[in-house]
Amino acid sequence: MKPAPLLLALIAVALGTPMVAGDDPPKDEKKYAPMPWHFVDTWWDVGQESPFESLAVDVTISDDVPASVNLYIAPIGLGHLSKTPFYGGLQTQTDGNTKKEPKLRTLGPGFLFSMWGERSTDAIRPADGGFFQSSGHEGDFVSVRRPFAWKKGKYTYRLTRMDQETIDGKPHTWVGAFVYSHATDENVFVGALRFKGEKLSLDRKVANFVEIYGRRKPVADIPKLTITFGPPVVNGAAAKTVTAEAVYPKGVPDYAATAAKDGSLVVTVGQPLEGRDKRRVKLIEATK
Repeated sequence: MKPAPLLLALIAVALGTPMVAGDDPPKDEKKYAPMPWHFVDTWWDVGQESPFESLAVDVTISDDVPASVNLYIAPIGLGHLSKTPFYGGLQTQTDGNTKKEPKLRTLGPGFLFSMWGERSTDAIRPADGGFFQSSGHEGDFVSVRRPFAWKKGKYTYRLTRMDQETIDGKPHTWVGAFVYSHATDENVFVGALRFKGEKLSLDRKVANFVEIYGRRKPVADIPKLTITFGPPVVNGAAAKTVTAEAVYPKGVPDYAATAAKDGSLVVTVGQPLEGRDKRRVKLIEATK
């Protein structure tokens, strides 16, 4: 399965990050595509499709990021369970609602887990004190959101197979999202979503991404930090064969560079890169 830039763009919209131009840029600044800006999409290939029990990705953030920046860090920028796309990560400004209070509200920093191809709120299981979204403005999707004042440090974003449910004679499986903070030893339940099927299969490709969303701000306001994504851990085990590449979308500021280090992908954000001639760069080659 090839990377899907359009689907990643739609994900940004569904996550409450509208694709609007926002404020006018400074007059002396280069013209860029409307927000949001994906600085880089990194793609892992674990070699084969797998029966799904769990998926975990480590992410390490070098610096604290103010909520005003509107930064989205996605350890799971895109994956597929039995062909149903899903995604999740950390935002400095997320939003959501509850069944009792359906009006969308700003929640501040938090964690998210979302999937496409579903609109029913019956397929959403928010955490206690959590929020959700269900929308069809850019394709059907449902999402759980959990406020959490995350800081710099290391986190493990994990999806795990939970209980099953039969609806109209057809099997469904609940998948829960958890984020573990290594600094505070907290394991936060983000919420769960209901996928169609009993034996879910995880696609061989999983993406990460780093994005700025919301209203347009000067390029000079892009934060300077380093984000390290670890390789996907499927069903509790590291993949034997892993490859990875970085894709730098056109039309956004070239303010990210990615390098492989000790099996992880290190994304440096906030420094301009002049004269980028390759938009797709292989970072980890297959071993023979």
